[in-house]
Amino acid sequence: MLFQKPRKLPHGKELLRTDKFTLIYLGAGNLHYSFIGEKGLVYGDIDFKRNHFKIIPLLTIATLITSYLVLGTNPTSAMIEPQEVLQEEIVENDERDKLAKNADDNYLKQTEEQKLAIIKSSDAANKGKTKHISYHVKETDTMQSIANHFNTTPEAIREASNLKPTDKIYPGNVLSIPNRRGLLYKFKNGDTLAKVASTYKVSIDEIIEENKLDESDIFMPGQKIFLPGAIIPDPTPVWYSPVTSNIITSGFGWRSYPRYQFHEALDLKSNYEPVRAARSGKVIYSGWMGGYGNVVILEHSGDLKTLYAHNSKLYVREGDYVLGGKVISRSGCTGYCFGAHLHFEVIKNDRSVNPTSFIKGFSF
Repeated sequence: MLFQKPRKLPHGKELLRTDKFTLIYLGAGNLHYSFIGEKGLVYGDIDFKRNHFKIIPLLTIATLITSYLVLGTNPTSAMIEPQEVLQEEIVENDERDKLAKNADDNYLKQTEEQKLAIIKSSDAANKGKTKHISYHVKETDTMQSIANHFNTTPEAIREASNLKPTDKIYPGNVLSIPNRRGLLYKFKNGDTLAKVASTYKVSIDEIIEENKLDESDIFMPGQKIFLPGAIIPDPTPVWYSPVTSNIITSGFGWRSYPRYQFHEALDLKSNYEPVRAARSGKVIYSGWMGGYGNVVILEHSGDLKTLYAHNSKLYVREGDYVLGGKVISRSGCTGYCFGAHLHFEVIKNDRSVNPTSFIKGFSF
């Protein structure tokens, strides 16, 4: 057969890539093609070594390339805005990525175990005694840049510095900054320790240990305690689509390719384009994750997490607090992946749920 589905995910030299069409040379006279058709992703291999009908693959390639160029497809390089890469990532088709692209069941099982361990793990960085340091605001500082530098959140700095959310900072201002992630919380009328702990997703035991409290302590309005690893709740949660296309190339649920398995995510059309945080939250993981390639995981209020996989670039570090809609990565095809796209998961109470329950507008 001239055209056949690949037995394993291809890796080779990329000859052409647009936002809808990809052509890869696999070696030994074989080419791999993929493009977005009316019914979704179309892909296959072309074998030039066949003795019969060699003209057919040539005509096919020429037709595909011409049709997409004529339709005005822009090269992906023109769609990526320049942005500093803040996190080391694995480059597509290097040795580690090739290993992932040829993964067996055991490799993929280990990847799932790694993901599960991360989303269940508590923030180990929150161990130790909390102190506050004084920081003098510089000319080029913003509250977010200061928070990123000290691995904390703008909310924690504002609370520790007695600033309102609407207060601006100016060069020369002195801020009080906690030496680790968390929130200095001031008790209000009606507050209880259990209520505060539940709101900010911190265990009561951690609060008691951190602040040297007794379980019988009574808290008065105005009293301050430090909440280690607090997650700032969204007063009105706003969800953003992580990519601009909103086109689903593989849905949530059972699927047969590349393996028969339950797909705990949406695969979204995104050809080396900016990926945005679907909601405000804290980065709890940014790096390589086996079959998922380069991954970002965000933790949100409401026992929710979001996962963004197969990225080509990572723009955030663990511990960063990012706003919904902020660019956190660039899509790609790292890990066990066939064609550039975004693998997007929403995780509630440590179990993957259908993202369409939270974000509307996706379509096939």
